[in-house]
Amino acid sequence: MTLEENISGIIAKKLEDGTIEKIVEEKFTTAIDSAIGDIFRYGDGSQAIKEKLKEVMIPVIEQHNFNNYALKLDAVLTNIINQTSLVDNKNILESFKELMIEPKVKEINLSEIFEAYKKYVAANVDVDGLEANQEDGEPYYDFVDVVVGVEYDNKRYFTSSFENAKIMFSCGHDEDEKLDYTIDVYRKKDSNDNWSLLSTGLIESININSLKNLSEFEILLLKLCRSFSKVNIDIEDESDEIEPDAKPEWDLR
Repeated sequence: MTLEENISGIIAKKLEDGTIEKIVEEKFTTAIDSAIGDIFRYGDGSQAIKEKLKEVMIPVIEQHNFNNYALKLDAVLTNIINQTSLVDNKNILESFKELMIEPKVKEINLSEIFEAYKKYVAANVDVDGLEANQEDGEPYYDFVDVVVGVEYDNKRYFTSSFENAKIMFSCGHDEDEKLDYTIDVYRKKDSNDNWSLLSTGLIESININSLKNLSEFEILLLKLCRSFSKVNIDIEDESDEIEPDAKPEWDLR
């Protein structure tokens, strides 16, 4: 019996006992599973699920009151700090308390956030390269430009009941972009509602050590995000000049 005859006989036998049919079915099932997986992992299916979960889950979470946890968390953190030798425990405790205080209002104007950003830049901008001046009074550095802008996402590749936008804060005297922040917001499409915060550009899983380095502006962003506060975009493209808090050493000799 030749090799071809042997192969033909084996194939005929496997066809009769259903082996090949079973293999084809398994491979076909695997192919379908892989294709569907890709759709939900990378394609429109994944985005559709996210949008539906957002529609259902966010209203439920917004109605939940987390105030009862503040005192318990404050006591726990105080106990941790008292039992450690953390150098910056005062800053840590103050930052923690600020994060746990519920905002008095659940809506804020973008212009108010911009004011907080200007104070943040004034306190943290690098004055290297800025010219020192003195006219009538104390010496001061050149003012620096700060900008806030809104970019609406009109290029959507799938149908959604939400619209998205980015709110971008930046400082002109900041080559490394360390002072830049981008806030992602969203709202129901074709509505006049204020915008909900989706992300703040911050790492929102804060640990004890990172609390000591949080600025007032960063704490504000985290509080707004965690309290599901709404943002009223009352300005879209705004700029200003602010004076750095740091003062130059002026030699009067």
